[in-house]
Amino acid sequence: MMKKWIAAFVVMLPALAMAEGRVGVIDPIGALQAADNVKSRMSALEKELGADEQRLNSLRQEVGKMQEKMQKEGMTMSSEQQEQMQTEGQQKMIEIQSLQRKLQKRANDAQRELLQEMEPKLQSAVAEVAKKENLDLVVSAQAVIYTKPDLDITEAVTKQLNKMK
Repeated sequence: MMKKWIAAFVVMLPALAMAEGRVGVIDPIGALQAADNVKSRMSALEKELGADEQRLNSLRQEVGKMQEKMQKEGMTMSSEQQEQMQTEGQQKMIEIQSLQRKLQKRANDAQRELLQEMEPKLQSAVAEVAKKENLDLVVSAQAVIYTKPDLDITEAVTKQLNKMK
């Protein structure tokens, strides 16, 4: 029994030693999203994709109107009119799907590019804040169940990122 207690104590030693060091907590995604550079790039991306998003919404409305018309007038339409409307609706749905894929791909590519660019800056900003705050360890907020608010360095890291431009 004594061996188990000794083994447990030896395993816990590093954690106990770390408990005396200063620990900071960061929400890396929150820090990045609040950074001026990221905000401006995301705003530019939204503007870039705006026309395609408007077209997508317009197509969705057109398809909705066509469906309503088919429900209301379908019984009185000729089979040729019904086929023409179905074909037109299918073409619009294909265009919608294509446009959705295009928008999603562009958004994903932009996000990946931005993260690749910002990750080294984030690492540098965290290191700088950790040095200023005399922190021994910085952990992600997603891995923490509870922390005192004064241990959260997210805002300080965002400020450091804004200085880096």
